[in-house]
Amino acid sequence: MKGKHALFLAMTFFFFFSSQVSAQEDCRLVRVREFRGGALYRAGVFSVLELSGSYREMGRQYGALLREDLQAFYREAVVGFFLGEKGMSPEDLKKTAFAVFGPYPLRYRDILAGMAETSGLDLEQHVLLNAVEWYPKIAHLSAGKARCSGIAAWGPYSADGRLVFGRNNDDDPLYRKFSKYLTTAIFKPEDGSLPNAVINYAGAVYAPTGMNSRGLFAEMNAGPWMGFALNRTSIFTEIFSWLQDFASLPEMEKAILSTLPNLASIINAADSESAASYELSLQDSRKADPGQEGLLASTNHFVNPSWPFSGVEDRLAGMTVRRRGNLLQLGERYRGKFTPEIMMNVLDTTLEDGGATVGGTIYQVVAVPWERSLWLKAPGVQDWTKIPLAPLF
Repeated sequence: MKGKHALFLAMTFFFFFSSQVSAQEDCRLVRVREFRGGALYRAGVFSVLELSGSYREMGRQYGALLREDLQAFYREAVVGFFLGEKGMSPEDLKKTAFAVFGPYPLRYRDILAGMAETSGLDLEQHVLLNAVEWYPKIAHLSAGKARCSGIAAWGPYSADGRLVFGRNNDDDPLYRKFSKYLTTAIFKPEDGSLPNAVINYAGAVYAPTGMNSRGLFAEMNAGPWMGFALNRTSIFTEIFSWLQDFASLPEMEKAILSTLPNLASIINAADSESAASYELSLQDSRKADPGQEGLLASTNHFVNPSWPFSGVEDRLAGMTVRRRGNLLQLGERYRGKFTPEIMMNVLDTTLEDGGATVGGTIYQVVAVPWERSLWLKAPGVQDWTKIPLAPLF
């Protein structure tokens, strides 16, 4: 009995500590299962999908490999929270979800259709799950709470000259209850597009944060509120496409500056050598000047002085200006010292302590483009966890 008791305690401690991954530990990807050319890995609670083939085939792999999570997430988020706890009507959810889905390119629609063939959810349920971030925003339940931060260091600010990028994905704190469903999906289509990794909730086919096989990284911060241009393709699917189509930052820059988004956005992009920030209003798209070579900080206001109301906006922007100022100060404090670990420390610094992290920080990413890797954290759920992308690309 003592032997069994000791074994039980050892296993308990193993599973407890394995879920509390520290920034200094390299959480190994554990291969859980395979399905027709796709594979599911776990890194603690985080799911990592390796998908290949046609878009329909990648959708089938996604649905089969993450079947239990997709069903549980649908029950908790769509049925339990938005329909149940928040009392939103099925008709409103459906209108919102199909408005998001309507302008999707065919290849991304095929991914969702493929999921519906293997997940146990039908296509309408997948369309509803795909829009899970949009319900409180469209219904004005959390207007103004979708705020994010980005900071990049390279050249004289980096310890070795190579770039490291830190990103906070901020939203209504209600989404913290769903961060256990964060998934890094690596799409390797057979059409010649570049393989790319997208970080999002399970079942969501768009890219708020991603990196491709050439080490090109991109993330989106909400811009100044201007409403929606409903007749345009989502900026999040545009980012997905850019990561598939472009191998360098100069190439992608041309596409970004040629785009009018469906909502005001700040696109921060980087490769292993440098980073840039692009400010997209509903009428025009412009590049922001980072101010100093080797350091970029971006929150939710436009900093390019050529915008007609940039000075007024800065005075009214409040916390977004404060968060950016804090990041710039931290950048100077760690000038010449930035490593992935230092960047994690910067992202772990709260607004009150001179950083940018807030109560609505749902997940955090440190991207290392030259290594084709990233670190992922969901505050309150799992600490910094390394996701090596290179062997999966």
